[in-house]
Amino acid sequence: MNKKEITKEVNYKGHHKVFTVQIEQLPAFDEKTMDKVKYEETERALFLIAEGKLENQKFEWIFAIEQDL
Repeated sequence: MNKKEITKEVNYKGHHKVFTVQIEQLPAFDEKTMDKVKYEETERALFLIAEGKLENQKFEWIFAIEQDL
């Protein structure tokens, strides 16, 4: 299965980091057993969950930088 991910490069107060989060994958769409709309909604939800994880990592990293200042 092809792994999909979100990558974001962040610069903050002279610090640089690249964050990468895997997007959980659904099995291949099968119209015989799945509803297309629900499948697409679930794909979008998994993307949003991954995006949230990436943002959490970014904020934790920024917080750690602020703690050291």
